[in-house]
Order: sequence, then C-alpha cells, then structure tokens
Amino acid sequence: MSDTLTTTSYAVLAQVALRPWSTYQLAQQRVRYFRYVWPRAESAIYREVKRLAGMKLIRARKEYNGKRARTIYSITKKGKNALREWLATPVSPFAMDFEALLRLFVASLGTKEELVSTLEQVRADALEMLRFGGRAKQEYLDGVNVTQDQLYLRVFAFDFFISMLKTVDEWAARTLEEIEPWDDLIPDSKNERGMELLKRIPVPTLSDPIKKIAVPPDRRLR
Repeated sequence: MSDTLTTTSYAVLAQVALRPWSTYQLAQQRVRYFRYVWPRAESAIYREVKRLAGMKLIRARKEYNGKRARTIYSITKKGKNALREWLATPVSPFAMDFEALLRLFVASLGTKEELVSTLEQVRADALEMLRFGGRAKQEYLDGVNVTQDQLYLRVFAFDFFISMLKTVDEWAARTLEEIEPWDDLIPDSKNERGMELLKRIPVPTLSDPIKKIAVPPDRRLR
C-alpha cells in the first residue's frame, strides 16, 4: 500500500480534523459538499479512511448505541502535522470538470436537438443545486448545520458556489436563446454572429495584433 497522500487524503484529514466522524458520516459530507470540488466515488472514501488509519494519521474507536456499534475516526498529531504541511504548499491550478463544455466543443458533429438537450440538463442541474444551496443556507441561519462553528470560513465557499451556479445557469439560458432559431449546426452565417458575441465578452485584449497563438499560463502547464 502506497504511503503517498493525495488530495482525497487531505480532504478526509481536513474533515476529521474539524470533528470526529464515522465513515458513513464522512461519505455523507462528501455527497453534500465535496462532490462539487473534489468528486470521488464513496467507495474511495471508505478505502481512504482505512488507509489513513493504517498510516496512523487518524485513529479509530468504537462507539455503541445499545448493541449497535460504529467506528468513529479522529485525527492524530501525526495527521495534523501532515495536514499543516499540505496547507503550506502552493495550491494546484484551477481546473474544472464540466462535460457540457466538452460536448459544446464538438457539437457540430451532432445535432441541434442534442445540444439543446445538453444545455437544458445543465440548467436543470444548476437550479437543483441552487435549491440545495437554499436549504443549506437555512440550516446555518437556523443554527443546526453540523459545521455551524465553521460558518466564518464556509460562508466564502458558499458565496463561490452560489455565484458559480448562477453564472452557469445564466450562461446556459442565453446560449439556448441564441441557438433557438438555428435550423442546424452548420457554420454558414453563424460565425458572423459569433464574432459579434465575442466582442461583447468582458475580458481585456491586446492592443497589437496577435503574431503567434497564445498558450496557457505556466501554472496551467505543470
């Protein structure tokens, strides 16, 4: 078994550092929150907990409710040290796992109906997550969230999620509006409209003509 710690390792350590959890509770926290920033299968959480316990980074204890027992995990001093070392390292470059954009890049190989279906699903997912966000917000307002004492930090993550989801929903809505009158996905005059839309996108451009193709910043090439 490898002793190399991954981002999944640190995600588990971070949760256990805040308070003791059972593996089931850790998996539930992943479903509620981590799935949006570090999507991994629940089975990976169970395996990772056992691995970290074997490395002495977390410890297990039995807790009984009548005759029913469950295993509760808490972080060790060694685990806290590993987590602190990780927090002191540079963060990985921003990355986004968004299949809808991949499909958009190659949409001309399919049909307009398929592209519309993709965008409508994106809107439905964003609105569903916004509704979940509203419920999570109410938990904090009512003082019943299990991480209530961490609100002073989690509010910033909450702000990011809601802002991102609204951006995604608005993007999908205006894209659907643009392609609604199209009969097909053949370029023809659509590229002229694309140029109009490109000019409206609020990002700074160079004053001089481009002489070579742009490449991503160095951090993106790591």
